[in-house]
Amino acid sequence: MSRIVIHKIKSAFCLGDRDGLAFKLYSSFAVSLFVILLLQNLAEAAMIRVLLHIPEKIKTEMVELAYQAEVNINEGDMDELADWERGQKYYLFVLNDEQYAISGRDMHPHFAFKLQYARDIDTVFDNEVNQPIIAIPLQTGHTLVIQFPHNHHPARYFTYYFTIIKVVIAGLILGVLSLLLARYLQKPLDKLQGASHRLAEGDFSVRVSHEVGDTVTEFTSLANSFDHMTRRIDALSEKQKCLIRDVSHELKTPLARHDLALHLLRRKLPQEHHCLLDRLERESNEMNELVSEILEYSRLENASYQLRLAPTDLSTLCVLQVDKMQDSLVGKQSLRFTGDNVEQLALVDNSLTLRILNNLIGNAIKYAGEQAQISVSIRAVKGAGLELWVEDTGNGISAKHLASIFNPFTRIQSSREKQSGGYGLGLAIVKEAVSIMNGSVSAENYSGGFRVKVQLPEA
Repeated sequence: MSRIVIHKIKSAFCLGDRDGLAFKLYSSFAVSLFVILLLQNLAEAAMIRVLLHIPEKIKTEMVELAYQAEVNINEGDMDELADWERGQKYYLFVLNDEQYAISGRDMHPHFAFKLQYARDIDTVFDNEVNQPIIAIPLQTGHTLVIQFPHNHHPARYFTYYFTIIKVVIAGLILGVLSLLLARYLQKPLDKLQGASHRLAEGDFSVRVSHEVGDTVTEFTSLANSFDHMTRRIDALSEKQKCLIRDVSHELKTPLARHDLALHLLRRKLPQEHHCLLDRLERESNEMNELVSEILEYSRLENASYQLRLAPTDLSTLCVLQVDKMQDSLVGKQSLRFTGDNVEQLALVDNSLTLRILNNLIGNAIKYAGEQAQISVSIRAVKGAGLELWVEDTGNGISAKHLASIFNPFTRIQSSREKQSGGYGLGLAIVKEAVSIMNGSVSAENYSGGFRVKVQLPEA
């Protein structure tokens, strides 16, 4: 019966598992409590041994009183001795062998009772405040007995000393224990936090169960669950990528047949119906463009793109792309290259760089407005490679959406997207293209409009 009760208690307080967090916390605090009590007792015992003696100043005074008593005894005037005894700040007597005062003074009964417990001058006091009798043998064969004053007893402040000792020792032990326990518990939590950040960045290969280990059951279980979740997310992500890639590939064939049918149909329909065919061709072209962007993004995301890095003059590529896209401007838009002549070469893939420029400039043309001024520039940053800037004078993007514009299929309802098309893949392709070239991309609003910065490595 008792075993059943003990088992239920352990289960209720989660103490059945020796590797469990509850058991480790309980045992740690139990050890700390034992250490605190042990150190407190040792400190109090040491304080008693060190402090519970007659202070040196009072001991010197008592030795001097013993000398004066011997002088008075040698003079033989007992009345003078009695007057001397009365004139001292201590309650004292000179006794003979039979424990009687040789001066003839009356002794308090309580003092007379305590004579049997008289102590020598090197005695160790009790840790309670009292008035012990100190006996000092005289050379005359008599004994000087002095009642020790309670206001000079070394134990009178022990209550405060013990309290301070308890607080200090408890604070130190608990502080050390808390620090060690925090480090012990924080280490696997830091590993889990770092793994979650890597997972959020798209690294599905991260595993933490072997790093966390099996020191704490709860952390081990959490790490195993985290790894299981990572594997599941990785599998689902791969299935999604495969689905998008396969569907995109499968759409290419019917779209090609659709274009061919429209081409043949244009020859047979009268001229007045060609406007409908034009609309169908535009829709078909948009579908082809979407499928092409999906396939391009899939190749970049899955690292299946054949990267060809080479030292490249970014200024030349920018000038070529700016000239090429002059015909794409609408309204009163302007597009120009404003960068300085940068001598440094960038280590990039030419095709990907042109695609980046095409997407960024095209994005500005679509969303910056018909009055926008678009500029492309290059800057060399010491120790940080080269920076490619594409700026426009449009209305910018809401600050809360800046962090998500590089995500695939992001469509932001703002002044930068007014029925102007787009599938939310242009900037996602830019991000993936920059990433596989070991660069970075960011966007921001500024006082004159909106700009995107692409940082590329120097050759």
